[in-house]
Amino acid sequence: MSEWTMRPGGNAYGGGGGGAGVEWFSAGAPSSYGSYAPGYGAAAGGYGGATTNSNSFEEEPPLLEELGIDVGAIFLKTRAVLMCRFSSRYLDDLDMGGALLFVFLLAGLQLLMGKLHFGVTLGWSVVCSLLLWFLLRQLAGAEGAEAKNLDLYGCCCVVGYSMLPLVGFAAAALLLPRGPVTLAVGGACTAWAALTASRIFARRCPALEDLKGVIMYPCVLTYATFALLVAY
Repeated sequence: MSEWTMRPGGNAYGGGGGGAGVEWFSAGAPSSYGSYAPGYGAAAGGYGGATTNSNSFEEEPPLLEELGIDVGAIFLKTRAVLMCRFSSRYLDDLDMGGALLFVFLLAGLQLLMGKLHFGVTLGWSVVCSLLLWFLLRQLAGAEGAEAKNLDLYGCCCVVGYSMLPLVGFAAAALLLPRGPVTLAVGGACTAWAALTASRIFARRCPALEDLKGVIMYPCVLTYATFALLVAY
């Protein structure tokens, strides 16, 4: 009777003491604490593995770098647009991250006016980019060697970056009352945005250098639609 032997003078755990007790563990049975020792070691190994994974996470590049968004380059391109430095080399390689930033800024400022135009602003930007891309390809010649810089991606980037003056107009419209002053500021910002887009298009494709006045017309129509969204 190794497991259920009554020991006179033993306690419930087999130790000494007064009163009868029951022996719950046999002499040959393994200790319960010993049975959990391998599990504890496995858990310790698991913690070590988690530490290794956390180190690998720390070595990964930042999220913006993985997405190809360079904040410093966007700032330099923005400054070139604001200062009308159309000969700047930063305007040769525009990115979609900055273009989308200005589109969403324009829609966000309209939201402060009580106008929910996120879908309209983004949709019109894509449609206007498509129309400008088709028109410029026809002017420059789709088969020409210099038309390779007039791809659809580049047109979307130019339209987005050139929208920066309208972002300033939307910010000013929050403070200006509706009237002739607001319309005058909107017209000036529209002309500024159209001039910026035509100059950048001519820089990207030298075949359009003599057609900047012709390009201005569709660009004015493009940015006038966004200015009307802000003003009315």
